[in-house]
Amino acid sequence: MSIAIAFTLSACAADPAEVAAKALTTVQGSIEQLGKRLDARDLPNALVLNTYADKLASANSEYRDLARLMKKEATRDGMLFSGLETRAENLKSALAAEDALSSQSLQALGQEMQSLYGAANPEEFNRALADPVNVLADVSEGLLARVDSVSSGASKIANNAGDFGPASQLVGNPNYGQWRSGSSGTSFWVWYGQYALIRTLLGGPRIGYGDWAGRRDYSYYHDYGRENYTSPNARTRQAGVEHRARTKFSSQGRQFQSPYARKRSGASASVARQKFASRSTGKSSVRGWGSGSSRGPRRGK
Repeated sequence: MSIAIAFTLSACAADPAEVAAKALTTVQGSIEQLGKRLDARDLPNALVLNTYADKLASANSEYRDLARLMKKEATRDGMLFSGLETRAENLKSALAAEDALSSQSLQALGQEMQSLYGAANPEEFNRALADPVNVLADVSEGLLARVDSVSSGASKIANNAGDFGPASQLVGNPNYGQWRSGSSGTSFWVWYGQYALIRTLLGGPRIGYGDWAGRRDYSYYHDYGRENYTSPNARTRQAGVEHRARTKFSSQGRQFQSPYARKRSGASASVARQKFASRSTGKSSVRGWGSGSSRGPRRGK
């Protein structure tokens, strides 16, 4: 169901700064409400993540650190949730800047508020948790079933995907790592902080962007959640990495395929239905910004 941020513009000459401040307050409130849902373990996939982490750690002590790391994603301390808080703080700083009320700045800020508000929707966040849940499922050697997705084998066949090792659902997701250019100009995936233990513990190939882009498999983030769970800065970096790869491939006479040239199959039928329904009824929006306007908040006449 479409959700609108609950504030109303004044009928006459609404102050853009006031409108933006009210919108930000509502966005921050939605993030806090999501945090409370996580505190109460009130999201289905958060419960599954906790259960899977405990089962995997009990079944194989070698995976205890990985289980603990993934389990954190079901809390406020997870990279996914803390990323929303960071983006809200960045919005607050951006609104305080001198040029924040220019038409271009207002449009960009409005788009980020809409994306962030959508990301804080509990149903959407619950779906996004499927990726860390399925990391645990895939390394459990059949002990744990995937959620909101077909099996790993079926997904690889359906998408003609490459084998990028365990936890490949999180590769390319800027909440967990980044693409870093090597001396050859090729970008390789590097995990953030503690997430480096994924490569240390699970192994797998060194993942180059060009190969991954054309042969990546399904993940919720890449095929449904990228718009909501990517900050403006991360989106700019993604575009830069893709541009450099495309240029390099062209100079070598090779064909480059964007990782987003086509949506991968692999979502469960229920997720596909939910996302189709949300598109049909309209996106969550910040009332007053107008998703297609370049003028920022609409003013009364």
